[in-house]
Amino acid sequence: MQSVEGRSAIIMATEDSNKRRRVIAGNENSSGLRKIYDLTIEPLTYVADFLPLPSRAMFAAALVNGKGGLSTENNQKIAGNACETLDFGDIEKDLAAKLSDDDVDAILRCVDAVNKLKILRLTNCVNMSGAGLEPLRGSEIIEIIDFTLVGAKADQYLHPDPPRAHLDPPISCERILPILDTIIIVEGALKHLQFPLHWRNYRSEDSDFYQFLERFNRMLDDRGLNRCFKCNEIGEPPVELNNSRHDYGIQCGTCLVCLKHHCDGCSDNNDDGSYTYFCTKCERVYCSDCSVKYTCERCDTCYCVECPTRMRCAECEVNLCDFCGCLCPNCRRPYCDDCHDENKCECDVCQSEVCRECTRQCEDCHFGHCEDCCEKAGINGVHSCQDCGIEQCVECRLRRPYPVDRSCSGCFNIIAKPWLGERPHAS
Repeated sequence: MQSVEGRSAIIMATEDSNKRRRVIAGNENSSGLRKIYDLTIEPLTYVADFLPLPSRAMFAAALVNGKGGLSTENNQKIAGNACETLDFGDIEKDLAAKLSDDDVDAILRCVDAVNKLKILRLTNCVNMSGAGLEPLRGSEIIEIIDFTLVGAKADQYLHPDPPRAHLDPPISCERILPILDTIIIVEGALKHLQFPLHWRNYRSEDSDFYQFLERFNRMLDDRGLNRCFKCNEIGEPPVELNNSRHDYGIQCGTCLVCLKHHCDGCSDNNDDGSYTYFCTKCERVYCSDCSVKYTCERCDTCYCVECPTRMRCAECEVNLCDFCGCLCPNCRRPYCDDCHDENKCECDVCQSEVCRECTRQCEDCHFGHCEDCCEKAGINGVHSCQDCGIEQCVECRLRRPYPVDRSCSGCFNIIAKPWLGERPHAS
């Protein structure tokens, strides 16, 4: 016979079981399915294994925000252990642009960023002020933070949709600099910071940003991070503080990829072919080992080869930047200024300037059409005969001497067939 204590335990267990059934039933929707955060940790972790790191962390954060009641241990299991690099460019651009400070804060906590994260890139996170980086406060692990909000090979200018097209992104010095100060004062691993363009465009020695750059320079100097890896000499402060230079606020001489530092002397006297350069398009510094330098042969401006500004003149084949190259508006062929002047032709109908390749000009009267106007003109345009190769307008083709030149079947095809309701056989 059961004791009173045994009967009480059975009753309590039954009531607890009934309570769990009621909770589950209450969480079921009309189709009888349970909510996702009612699942055990195993299937949640299995699903997360198929996601890239930012998506895994967002998945874990969503379960927490959905009042799933996950423990810290289970939350980090879902986020994963391989969380040394977090780049929001790995998720859809539109999704990253919607992330708020609360979202970023939850994601960083899910991956235990203060103890694990080494590289953070806030690509496309244009909706945050910086308060969401609070979990990084005092980090001794973080090495690289990219605040530019654009991809690694994109220019620094953001192009948000109207009506925000005239506004800077909300990411602010007031929110972020105090967090960065707690990182640079500890004996940590911080090596590289890339700042937003609108911070660098405000150039005042009295600004909080300028004063932080001075503190950051001192930290780099104290840790020997401006020591040239080639000659082992300590160079000038890495971060450019001359506010009249285009690279103001940039860690000059330090490659963004390998973080090796080149002093000015070794970079200029590159006997072994190793040097650093500043890409004026994406405004980042690379070494020659990590990214090939592309130099405009007209203005000597440097670009990394991955930036989509480079072009080669279609005529003389010199390297050009987007400022020194001229594009034909029709075929988009690039030309240097000299070749552009030699190859440009003006359409006698619409007066647009196109390259010689996009112009059809009568060999007799020199009347010219661009390809669009020639197509619109139909039989009255300038056509090239596929048989004799002569390019003429219809009036000059009809005035050709008879019978020798009029015996060309290609010319007859151009002139006669449109009157028969057929398309001319012309190129």
